[in-house]
Amino acid sequence: MKTTGLIAMLLGIIVFSAKAQEVENKLSRNQQEWLDKGWPVTDTLQFSLPNEGKVLFYFNNTEFSVEQLNSELAPLMKNATKFPEFETKAFRVADNFYPTSLNTVKNSIDKKYTKHLESIELGIPVGLDFMAGYFTPEVGFRAHLGLPGYSLGASITNTVYFPEREAGEIQVNSNWFLNAEFSWNKGQRIVNNDQTIQLGILLNQGSYKLFKGTTLKAVYRHRVNNHLYIQAGVVGTDDLKTFYPTVGVRFW
Repeated sequence: MKTTGLIAMLLGIIVFSAKAQEVENKLSRNQQEWLDKGWPVTDTLQFSLPNEGKVLFYFNNTEFSVEQLNSELAPLMKNATKFPEFETKAFRVADNFYPTSLNTVKNSIDKKYTKHLESIELGIPVGLDFMAGYFTPEVGFRAHLGLPGYSLGASITNTVYFPEREAGEIQVNSNWFLNAEFSWNKGQRIVNNDQTIQLGILLNQGSYKLFKGTTLKAVYRHRVNNHLYIQAGVVGTDDLKTFYPTVGVRFW
């Protein structure tokens, strides 16, 4: 009886080893050995697809329960309609390494096997910069085309400059920039513009003290929360002979 049980256990190990070689999110040999030793696979969650395909998730029951994984993965699998017909795909789920973490596995499946509709995001950014010793409010309009993990867009913004008063009157100079923008979220399928690079060129050539001649700017922007962003960059003006560092905040 003991011999029969030992043979069955060895066959199970061999069968699983063959399956594990087929997982989509493979680890390096050393990482795999460490993971298998400390957190061996104890359970499998299977999803049978309408196109006769199957998706398997191997996991250790000390990290996840079947109920927990099913609640996390079932909604995703309903939308993952790009899995091939009559094929079986397998994933290892373990939070010890980035490629096998649950969030990474979910994002990978969503990006590769879920159909995404392109979206257009419209916004009116309002903010305040400090540049060349002056506070310069900015307001504008932006449009972004959202894709899984990143977005491309453009904006037109007005940097308002208040020069020194002459004869007691307040002067307001408008400086319109046309900007190209690229935003991304590392490891995320939905872009919330966590990080943005903006490149702009001054459209109106006025005889202003702050900007004159060919003027370009480059800005890096980081999202602090849902509506607040901080940014830093540099503006080259006077035909790129003079450069001003700039820092500021933006609100959406």
